[in-house]
Amino acid sequence: MARPVPPHELTFVVDVPVTGTVSHHDDFDVYRPDATESLPAVIIVPGTSPAAYPIRPRRWPVYEGYGRLAASRGVVGVVLDLPYHDMSEWPRLAPTVPELVESVRALDEVDPERVAIWALSAGGLLVESWLAESPDWLRCLALTYPVLATPDPRPMPADAVRPGRPLVLTRVGKEIPDWQAAVDRFLATAATTGTAVHVIDVPEGHHGFDAVDHTEESRQAVLAAADFVVDHLRS
Repeated sequence: MARPVPPHELTFVVDVPVTGTVSHHDDFDVYRPDATESLPAVIIVPGTSPAAYPIRPRRWPVYEGYGRLAASRGVVGVVLDLPYHDMSEWPRLAPTVPELVESVRALDEVDPERVAIWALSAGGLLVESWLAESPDWLRCLALTYPVLATPDPRPMPADAVRPGRPLVLTRVGKEIPDWQAAVDRFLATAATTGTAVHVIDVPEGHHGFDAVDHTEESRQAVLAAADFVVDHLRS
């Protein structure tokens, strides 16, 4: 049996041209288009990465791809770097994410009043505060194959959503059952609270489809989510 390919060896499903510049900070990488003015920014929140992996998620092709994709659309892409090795760590790490977001908003190249947050996989557990609240600067919240609940008995992001910021969720048809159940619960909660969620379906997609399923369906789903995010950043 062939060994599973680790995520730091998987390529991004969208072929994004290299444009602009990349700068590396202690806790995040910044992908900036060629521009002199402050620009809207999309902040990418990765999921977990086992400590044994030799490369941090910010250097994985899939997250580099999202950063470059943002820059290719004329906005700043920022990939956060967190010591997030296991989903049990989310209650400890979630409070640090707003601090990193404020550090990004303080950058000269970022328009602090036009920011989107895009969480992938278990990164969904780290953005609960923005599911329940909508500061004026948060123009959009995106979730891609999100993990929104764990066996932990405490309240979960799946139960936190309230009306506010535009919200887009990319859902895969071949999700892990427990994680799909949490997504279903999240959408049911959104419906009961009057929260509009734009859903992008990837019927043949697996968890991590943007790196493991190199199909036109996958590519179009990523681009559709990017269109939603950038359109709301520019509105």
